[in-house]
Amino acid sequence: MSLINGVLILLLCQCAGEAIKSYFGLSLPGPVLGMFILFIGLLIYQDVPEAVAKSSRSLIPMLGLMFLPAATGLFFLGSQYSDQWPAIIAAVLIGSLLSLIFNGLLMTFLARKRRGKS
Repeated sequence: MSLINGVLILLLCQCAGEAIKSYFGLSLPGPVLGMFILFIGLLIYQDVPEAVAKSSRSLIPMLGLMFLPAATGLFFLGSQYSDQWPAIIAAVLIGSLLSLIFNGLLMTFLARKRRGKS
């Protein structure tokens, strides 16, 4: 039952992100806003609920499959985007680098916090 509760929490955050995107007409994807809402909620809660941790652990191995449709869509953009490949490649490389730096800093922070608890 906790797995279903965790998936429901994740879906509620995604739906809230979609609602915020639609209401304010933002260009950010709703799931990204939903992840930000989840991040803020976890910061306020000061812990990861077992239901969210359990459902997230089951979704992480399938993460690559979730990015596959977006990645394959790039190849079917057509000739109108043929001159924008350097910008797309730069965005992917810079985004990946920033993501690695952020995740490293976050893991360091969480490891220090966990050591402080135990």
